[in-house]
Amino acid sequence: MRYAIKVAYFGDNFFGSQYQPNRRTVAGEILKALRNFGIESKLSFAGRTDRGVHALGQVVAFNSDVKITPRMLNSELPEDITAWASCEVPENFNPRRAKSRVYSYVFYNEEYDLSKIESAVKLLEGTWDFSNFTKGYKGGKRTIYRAEMRREGDFIIFELEGNAFTWNMVRCIVTALKKVGKEKDLEWFRKMLEPDFYRERVQPSPPYGLLLKDVKYEGINFEAEEYAKRLLQLRIKRRVVESGILYRLLSLELKASES
Repeated sequence: MRYAIKVAYFGDNFFGSQYQPNRRTVAGEILKALRNFGIESKLSFAGRTDRGVHALGQVVAFNSDVKITPRMLNSELPEDITAWASCEVPENFNPRRAKSRVYSYVFYNEEYDLSKIESAVKLLEGTWDFSNFTKGYKGGKRTIYRAEMRREGDFIIFELEGNAFTWNMVRCIVTALKKVGKEKDLEWFRKMLEPDFYRERVQPSPPYGLLLKDVKYEGINFEAEEYAKRLLQLRIKRRVVESGILYRLLSLELKASES
């Protein structure tokens, strides 16, 4: 039997999702958990996330003669990985063949021109060659179904849904949006979407602002496990509270140093 599991993780203490010998990775921790149930199987991920990148709806598939539920898996996983939904899938199921993926990126509003950023975000919808937004220019055409931006308090939330993403693509787009919000014009951003005529490399924004929010499939219906969802909500709330306290504490210190 083949199973697909939706997992969430905080990426801070992982060297990415992909297995690496002698390094702590998401794949390595899931493999250890499965071995504790006597399961030896290759893992397939919906997409690779780099060191420091978080996930809410990453999808992992594996083969097993024993049905593994999210609650069972969580009993053997560390607290920074939580399985919360599952589905039995066909033997040939490959999680990389998704209908779409949704990424969110949050960054601090450093007095950006938000109207210009919003105009640039709207340009992203459609099919483009994202080679200028890809590590090593090894990009190619991708289709963006939805691109949105909104402001919440001191932060800007950028969200993209597309058929697929190239390496560092979202983080490089965020860097370009920041440039538009400060000194670049929309014509520059348009040119960045046409690498056959214009080439320029931008560095990716930091990984800690990126979240693999969801992966969607045709005909695959994940069933959320209520106990596992409550566990995930508890862990997220704990992180939000801890981060909020730190943000507030350091904001007070910053204001004091400026006065």
